[in-house]
Amino acid sequence: MTDAAGFRESPRYAVVGASHQTADAAFRDRLFVDDEGRAGMLAKLRDSDIRQAVILSTCDRVEFHLALSDPEQGVRMVEDVVAECTGRRRNAVEEQLFRRYDQDAVRHIFRVACALESQVVGESQVLGQVKHAFAQSRDVEMIGADLDTLYQATFSLAKQVRTETRIGEGAVTVASAAVQIARDLHGDPAKIRLLVIGLGDTGALLLEQFRLAGVQECVLTGPSRRTERAAGRAQCHFTPFDSLPDALAEADAVITASGSGRFLVDRALAAGALRQRRGLPIILFDCGSPEDVDPAVDDLDGAFRYTLADLERMAREGKFGRHEQANDAARMVDERVVSFQKSLAAQEGVPGLVALRQHFEDVRRHVIEHHANADAEEATRLLINHLLHSPSKVLRDVAAQGGVADLRDTITVNRVVARLFNLRLEDSAGGQFDGESNGEGRKDDGSVE
Repeated sequence: MTDAAGFRESPRYAVVGASHQTADAAFRDRLFVDDEGRAGMLAKLRDSDIRQAVILSTCDRVEFHLALSDPEQGVRMVEDVVAECTGRRRNAVEEQLFRRYDQDAVRHIFRVACALESQVVGESQVLGQVKHAFAQSRDVEMIGADLDTLYQATFSLAKQVRTETRIGEGAVTVASAAVQIARDLHGDPAKIRLLVIGLGDTGALLLEQFRLAGVQECVLTGPSRRTERAAGRAQCHFTPFDSLPDALAEADAVITASGSGRFLVDRALAAGALRQRRGLPIILFDCGSPEDVDPAVDDLDGAFRYTLADLERMAREGKFGRHEQANDAARMVDERVVSFQKSLAAQEGVPGLVALRQHFEDVRRHVIEHHANADAEEATRLLINHLLHSPSKVLRDVAAQGGVADLRDTITVNRVVARLFNLRLEDSAGGQFDGESNGEGRKDDGSVE
C-alpha cells in the first residue's frame, strides 16, 4: 500500500464472515467453499479491486481476511460477493455476518489460529486449515506484504501457544471424555458402531479421537449437500439423510455436529431406534450449536445424551485446567496484538526517515553543483536555507490560518520538531517544552550528548 508520493501507508486489516456463533448452519452451508470454489471466489474479490485476501472455509466458519487501505469499502465488496454466491438478498446477508476492523481484526485472526474461537477450545484442526487457506491465496497471488506480515506473526504465535501452554490437551480431554463414556457403556471401542450426523469441526474432533481409540465402523450422514464428499475424505461410510432412522437404530454411539437450528434427533426418532435395538442402549453426543438432539430424549430408557457442556464439565473435573490454559493463551494473544501494532508503527516510520535522508542528500548535491566556489561557511548557510525553506513556509501558512484546528496542528508540529531534534522551545504563553523525552540531553554548546 503506497501513496502517490511513494510513501508506504500503514496497512489496515478487516475480517468479515459467518461462524457457528453468528450464523445459522444453512447459511454457512451455502457459503462454504472447497478449494476449487475458493480460487473462484478469490478471483471475484480481485475483480472487485481487493488485492490481498484469505478465505478461511471450514464446517464451523467461513471468513474473509483482508488487508487494504479502505477496509469498510472492502467489507461492502465482500458482502456483495457473498450475496451473489449464496443467492440471498443483501440485507439478509448482512444479518448473518460479523465484522472486525484494524486491531480487533488482528486479534480475531490470532484467536482463530490459536483455537480460542473454536467450539472446543484448543482443537488442533483449525491451525492447519488457516495455513491451507493462506497457501491457496499465496498460490493465486492474493498475498501481499501486509497479509504476509500478519500471517507470519499468526503462525509464530500459534506455535508459541502450543509450546508454552497445554491448551491442546484440553481439546483431547473433551474428546477423550466422550470415548471413555462410550467405553464404559459398550466396552471395546473396536466393536462400537459410530454414527456421525453433520459436518461440524467439533464432530470431526470427536471422530478422530474415537478412531484413535480403535473404532472401525463409522457412518456419516447429514442434511448438508456436502456430506457424501465429506464422508469420502473422512473415510467413513455414507448413508443418505433420509435413512437416518435405520442408521440410528444400528449405531451404538452417535455424534451430532450440525447446529442447524432444529432437532435432527427428536424423542420419537430416538424411541423408534431403541425399539429396533431391542434394549441395547445408545449414546448421543450432541456437539451442535444450537443443540441437535431434543432434550426430551433424556426421558427414554436406554438413551444417554451428553452435550458439549457435559463433556467440558467432565474434562474440568479431571486434572487438566483447560480454562486456565485458555486464559494464558488469551493473554499471549493480547500481548502479541500490542507488539504487532508497535512493529507496524515502527515500520511506518522507517520509509519517512529514508525519504528524509534522500531529500537532504539531494539538497546537498544541489548546493554543491550550483555553488561550487562557495567556502564552507557560505555552503553550510545555503544548505540550511534550502533545507528549511519548505518547512518554514508550511508552518507560517498553517499558523496564519488562525483556526483552532490549525493552532492544534502548529502545536503538534512544534512538539514533534522539538522531539526529533532535541530542542527546547517556548510557546506563545511563555511556557516551554522540549524534546528530551527521547532520553538524550543537550550540552551547553548545543551539541547532543
